[in-house]
Amino acid sequence: MAKWEDEVKCVNGFRSHLDNEEAGEKRVMLPKVTILIVLFSGITLAYLSIYIPNVTRLIANASFGFGDSELKSKEISNPSVLIYKKHLEDLQCDTVTKTSLLARSKKVLEKKEEVKTEALAALKLAVEMKEHGKHEKALKLFEHALALDPTHADILNEYGEFLENQGENIIKAEHMYYRAIAASPQHSKAMANRQRTLPLVQEIDQAQFNRIEKKREMFFRIPENHPGLRRMKKESYIHHIYHTVALEGNTMTLSQTRSVVENRMAIAGKSIMEHNEVLGLDLALSYINSTLVQKIGKITLNDILEIHKRVLGFVDPVEAGHIRSTQVYVGHYIPPAASDVSGLMEEFTEWLNSDVSMRMHPVELGALAHYKLVLIHPFYDGNGRTARLLMNLILMHAGYPPIIIPVGEKHLYYQHIETASEGDVRPFIRFIASILERTLDDYLLSATKDYEGKLSLYREQERVIIVDP
Repeated sequence: MAKWEDEVKCVNGFRSHLDNEEAGEKRVMLPKVTILIVLFSGITLAYLSIYIPNVTRLIANASFGFGDSELKSKEISNPSVLIYKKHLEDLQCDTVTKTSLLARSKKVLEKKEEVKTEALAALKLAVEMKEHGKHEKALKLFEHALALDPTHADILNEYGEFLENQGENIIKAEHMYYRAIAASPQHSKAMANRQRTLPLVQEIDQAQFNRIEKKREMFFRIPENHPGLRRMKKESYIHHIYHTVALEGNTMTLSQTRSVVENRMAIAGKSIMEHNEVLGLDLALSYINSTLVQKIGKITLNDILEIHKRVLGFVDPVEAGHIRSTQVYVGHYIPPAASDVSGLMEEFTEWLNSDVSMRMHPVELGALAHYKLVLIHPFYDGNGRTARLLMNLILMHAGYPPIIIPVGEKHLYYQHIETASEGDVRPFIRFIASILERTLDDYLLSATKDYEGKLSLYREQERVIIVDP
């Protein structure tokens, strides 16, 4: 028994010795692993510190929980942390902004797709109404489809065919085909339709020019001293000033305009600028009547500058008569850069006096000159008024009376200029031709009332109409 107990003690002692040795090995191995981990961490931290300033402070803050006040004091003492945080914030903002823009763009695309789908649905229904003979409903649906998608070639072509078949407006139908081809140059149906209708439209346009020519011939026969003609010219002068400045937003009435022009009276409640706009037009018209109408030869850049000098002379004497030196904006249209304007104006005056221009009908030349000048927008202000006066100067050189664009047709006027900027200037030319024809009718009526429809055979080939005040 005692021997067994001694063996047990011996075994236990041996086990204890083995445990002590194993523990010793572990104690020896543990520092080695720890050293390796610390060494690796140090290398990593050193590498990161090169690319991320004060990363140790950031890690310390994350690991050991620095308080807000302590962190702020450390950031203030070393601005590199602030720079890093600002960089992170900028990245986050950029990410949010890009995400927001992408989401917004996606919504816009979805909205456009919805509008396009609705437009095509309206077109389909319009065609069905047309086939069933319900033309009024079809017309409204065509117009609705076009309003939703004004550049869809199929809608434009179908609408043109509808107008043509109804015989309502062949000119408008041809214009729809023109727009369809502009939107889709390879649209075979629109190309065939325009090829068929264009000669008809050209005949209509020429017929209008022929009517205008005949009425001008009758106008030439009115004696210069005819009381009706003199009265008409005097009244037209005031109307011209009133409507021209009203197109630009002047709020004076016709009677108030008359008082300013004839009596130089100040109108209570009207701004100095509005008074000066009226006086400027009066001065510009007088200059055209007394100088430019009688001038023989080309219309020069200096002539245009002199007109503008008087148009804007009372409103802005510094800018009056000078090409603009800054960029201007007209709604969604951005005119040429100021640095290009001088060169464009030289090209414009060359075109204005070229052989090609001289072969044009005066109405066409006047309308195109007006449009081109407005497109260049050479002045800081007063471009529209100068363009209309230049157009009338061209008409008067050809023996026509000056025209007045009524303020009541302001929407049509600007709409046709907009259409011209999209590539088709013919609607604007027709608009000017229609107003000129009405003007001739008014002058003829003013003379035939007193003469009971009998006009003298007096005619003067080189006669021009001067609108006397």
